[in-house]
Amino acid sequence: MFKEVIRICDKYNINYFIIGGTLLGAIRHKGFIPWDDDLDIGMTRDDYNKFMDVASKELGDEYILQTFFTEENTPFYFAKVRKKNTKFIEEYCKDLDINHGIFIDIFPYDNIPDDKKLRDKQQRKVNFWSQLFIAKSVKGISNMENSLKGKIKKMARMFLHYFLKPVSKNYLFLKLDAACQEYNNVKCKMKSFVKYPYLMIPSEDLINLERVEFEGIYVNCPGHPRDYLKHHYGDFMKLPLKEKRVGHRPYKLEV
Repeated sequence: MFKEVIRICDKYNINYFIIGGTLLGAIRHKGFIPWDDDLDIGMTRDDYNKFMDVASKELGDEYILQTFFTEENTPFYFAKVRKKNTKFIEEYCKDLDINHGIFIDIFPYDNIPDDKKLRDKQQRKVNFWSQLFIAKSVKGISNMENSLKGKIKKMARMFLHYFLKPVSKNYLFLKLDAACQEYNNVKCKMKSFVKYPYLMIPSEDLINLERVEFEGIYVNCPGHPRDYLKHHYGDFMKLPLKEKRVGHRPYKLEV
């Protein structure tokens, strides 16, 4: 699936870069983290928009592009490329009428302000609209905690779901989208998928991409990848405890 995404990016001169656990796996394992079960790609907003414009017509018959605009029932603001005739159903999405195929996540990277107060304000705004957008679609929560905190979160999500019945999902998406892109016309030192500011990367490192090995092929990653991993994971070459080596625990899996 990743090779197919790369083929499209190369054809249309679209820059992508691996992030999060995918980049950690590339540096530490030269591929997937053995207990991981997804793949995360970032694109700056301009490249993300280019990919959205061409992916549906370019993807092979085995795959589909899933966004709010291709499947309005999706609870995700970002895009997924999914493999048809497979299933990786997440617990809180199990009742949704969407394609549930095995997926790659593609995150749009936008400017985040240099001033921490402005950055925190933007994040609060994004989190607010993101929670409403997700709650419009689903009643559950992704981590399915049995703790008191988890149960309270689930009840709150369920309340919001019914409270938002008369509100247009398109309206919520546009509000979330505007909050994410609020600073894209301002020169900023950092970019991130705004909902997850811990994924932020220096803007300069998304201009000067590097190449790393991933499962026998060479793929794009942000410049100074080890600095990125040290910032996000600390001693990133150290393996976690065995009980921490877990994936997403899908509700249902078919390959």
